[in-house]
Amino acid sequence: MSSVERGRGNNEQILYLVKWLDYPERKDWTEEPFDNFWVGSLEKLREFHQRNPDAPSDYRLANAKTGCP
Repeated sequence: MSSVERGRGNNEQILYLVKWLDYPERKDWTEEPFDNFWVGSLEKLREFHQRNPDAPSDYRLANAKTGCP
């Protein structure tokens, strides 16, 4: 994963537009739900929300762990 570019949705489900590493073209990016993000990629979600504080956010992000135990 290179970055998260957009978040859209409602309180039931947020989809995040993911730009994949080594796939710079928009046609190769995918929309992913929160459940598809793993521990290491949660930091990319946090970075996205720091840059876009008004974007919709999955309620579970605040309690998700980003590092190793």
